Amino acid sequence: MRLRQSAALLVAAATSVLAFPAVQSSAATTGDVLYVNHVSGCSQTDGGTEAHPFCTISAAAAVVVPGQTVKVGPGSGPYVESVKLTRSGTPEQPITFLGLTYEPVTGIRPAVAMPSPTEGAFVLAGVHDVAIRGFGVQGGFRGTVPLPAVVVSDSSRITLDQNRFSVGGLSVRTAGDTRQVTVSRNTIGSGGIDLGAGTHDTLITGNDISYTSTVGVTATDAPNTAVTYNTIVASCGESVHLDGASPGALIENNVISDGTLPSACPTDPAAQSGVEVSVSAGSVSGSKVDYNLLHRRPNGSGYAWGGQTYPSAAAFTAATGQAGHDVALDSSLVPYIFSSKGQLSESAAAAIDSADPDAPGVEPDLLGVGPGDDPDIANTAPKGGIRDRGAYEVSGQRGLTLDVTADVPTLQGPAPFTVKATAAPYNAWGVKQADYYYDFGDGTTQHATAPAATHTYTAPGTYWVRVIVTDAQGGRLYSEQKSVVVNAPAELQAGFSYQLDQSTLSIKVTPFATSPYVVSAVSVDFGDGSLPASLPPNNGVALTHQYSAPGRYQVRVTAFDQGKRTVTTQDSGIQVDNDAYAKSIAPGERVQLLTQRADGSLINAGANYTTGRWSPFLPLPSSAGLPGTVAAAASVLQEDDNLHAYAVVDGKVYGNMRFLNQAWGPTALGTWDQWREQIGTGPLPGISRLTATAIGNETHLLAVANGRVYETYPRNGRWQPWADVTGALGFPADATDVAASSIGRVLHVAVLGSDGRIRIADGDYNAGRWTGGDLTAAIGSPGTVAQVAAATTPGSKFHVVARTSDGRVFEATGDYAAGRWSRWGDVSAVSGLPGVRQVAVASTGNSLRVFGVTSQNSVLTVNGDYTAGRWSAAARIDTADAAGPLSPFVTNVGIGPLVVAGR
Repeated sequence: MRLRQSAALLVAAATSVLAFPAVQSSAATTGDVLYVNHVSGCSQTDGGTEAHPFCTISAAAAVVVPGQTVKVGPGSGPYVESVKLTRSGTPEQPITFLGLTYEPVTGIRPAVAMPSPTEGAFVLAGVHDVAIRGFGVQGGFRGTVPLPAVVVSDSSRITLDQNRFSVGGLSVRTAGDTRQVTVSRNTIGSGGIDLGAGTHDTLITGNDISYTSTVGVTATDAPNTAVTYNTIVASCGESVHLDGASPGALIENNVISDGTLPSACPTDPAAQSGVEVSVSAGSVSGSKVDYNLLHRRPNGSGYAWGGQTYPSAAAFTAATGQAGHDVALDSSLVPYIFSSKGQLSESAAAAIDSADPDAPGVEPDLLGVGPGDDPDIANTAPKGGIRDRGAYEVSGQRGLTLDVTADVPTLQGPAPFTVKATAAPYNAWGVKQADYYYDFGDGTTQHATAPAATHTYTAPGTYWVRVIVTDAQGGRLYSEQKSVVVNAPAELQAGFSYQLDQSTLSIKVTPFATSPYVVSAVSVDFGDGSLPASLPPNNGVALTHQYSAPGRYQVRVTAFDQGKRTVTTQDSGIQVDNDAYAKSIAPGERVQLLTQRADGSLINAGANYTTGRWSPFLPLPSSAGLPGTVAAAASVLQEDDNLHAYAVVDGKVYGNMRFLNQAWGPTALGTWDQWREQIGTGPLPGISRLTATAIGNETHLLAVANGRVYETYPRNGRWQPWADVTGALGFPADATDVAASSIGRVLHVAVLGSDGRIRIADGDYNAGRWTGGDLTAAIGSPGTVAQVAAATTPGSKFHVVARTSDGRVFEATGDYAAGRWSRWGDVSAVSGLPGVRQVAVASTGNSLRVFGVTSQNSVLTVNGDYTAGRWSAAARIDTADAAGPLSPFVTNVGIGPLVVAGR
């Protein structure tokens, strides 16, 4: 690879018929700079220093002398003035007006706007050796007539370099005896360049002339015009038009392509299918067209020569001998992120390393990229040249990532805050990176030859870090920006607000935390022994929690930040009360419901039929401490009035107790103990259903596992191994459900088989034996039975409740004192109970309390009063005047199997 580089601008050798000046250097000796910046403190008369600049460019232009540079700052907006230049430099000491060129990698280009339609932004009349470099220049129109932004007349050795022309009409117009003007490396997106009569020896080179509202470059009676190394895309008229007598022209090394024409262009087909390069009959003498990449517009002609048009380079060459090295190619122009619309991609191989090195031009290109030899493309330029056609040189710079790190994971922290920026550029040609320019966004910039730099921010603010990497060829890569937030030093602080719903014993806590660092986590301890809940910090989301009992709870919020700091704040105590809760556990006829929410958590509600009050559905405080997912659950009220709950996890049984006996005192009343494994039963895989009943204060558990019914109970403080009831009775091993209750020391068990038949098993603990029979055979079936439940009432009555597959509920009574069974009674019909998907039953006194869950997850109850001999109408209990919602935070909560215990 060969790289040709220069710190100054170079001009390649011109053809023998052209004479062009060297492009003026922008350097000025120390002390030879006049400053312009229309900011506070500027002056129109006695300024010119960096600390006390002129307010206008015109003020500096009136006093500048040869060898001086007028350095213009961006000010507070465009310089709305017509800068009339009347002072000249010399070839050795030119006058330079300097804005912002490609050499700095950051900054704002000063803009100059025409003050009126009759005055250009820059007007050069009768001057010489003047350079205007690095400005944003705005032109205009008079009606529909384009007006020039820069006017040069009767002047010589003028350089217009690295400017950006936008808005309005023509960019440059020359007139009169104007010679040796160089228009180079400008970005022109408004109107084109118009060289008027009398102009000669002009160099138009290295410009991006795209989407202009006029012809790209026009020369009328302007001999010896060179148009080289330009990228001209989608001009309203021709790309290059030599008119009148403009002989001795050179049109080489340009990229000329069609595109979407600007909206200002004529819309008629003739206007949109014109010629790209046009040379009049009076201009063909001594003129040359070659080494261009030209892609004509649809239905247009590539060339016009002496009044004859030619659709292609081949036809043009065959007829005239011109354009022998021109290439017709869609160059796949790549939009450049900052300025250009015409940067070549490597798919345009014919334009790369193929330019005529003898054509005059400037180096590096308008982006600061010097010529480079693309190793992947064969060179086709004569004399070993490696320049590319068009305004842009292709480089090997392909990709850049920027990683900004600090001592904390997120780029946020208190001042002073130190970051490290690391650039990772990729150059496909292996060209060495020459410069890393880091901009830390706080006014601090840093050039480095290493890919990493550190910086410490000392003031609060939000800063954007970026890096620009330049290789030895001048190719640049621009990184994305990374944000750094620096805050004033402060401690980590936390707090919370809350809302109580006493009816459901629930609380909604909205925590918040502040820190100069990112708050990494916030946790809330609700003060009842449950596991603290965590949530993303400061997202405005509230955490909801339901207490299992009234009480005074101390809520704590703990916050953590990325500075490895922790802070905890707590309330002095939040009192949670519920009158219905206390009355539901008062002495009287009571039932306790147990079920699971969809998330697997166990919930409990209770009713006291003596006081007429329900407690709300509340979570079991330690159900989250179970070692896994609950597969089945059961509960029973023992003779001592305490509720015993059981859960099956991974084939093991765990038990818990809720203190409902008044003897335990007001502090413990209604509270739950802890879950403990019921040692001795051994694992029983495949448990799908669990039920519980009590003989006195002795719980008996019955489970369905793999089609068989098993029983266990505690003896001398230790649970007995599971015993196979179906095996003892010879029942089929097809059980799907089981329900049980007790009369005295006899267990009465209803077993549902897969065939829908119900069998009764009686375990007599006085006699020490099991007996059983087929209830379906004795009294028939109410339908296709899907579930059974059971309870006992005084008088040795065992009640079996059956739910059929269509959701109806039936009941049959076994009178063990009289030795007979009743027929099935239709509970749904007499109570108006709608179809249910679950059923559960318990007894209080001489009443059956039947509960059902609908497909919409409503919980209903029906009371069978065997003293009065009637059933009540069905009523919902998951309402505000009863047990309340299954969850105070979610509507339509799905629940698992419902079990009920009563006494």
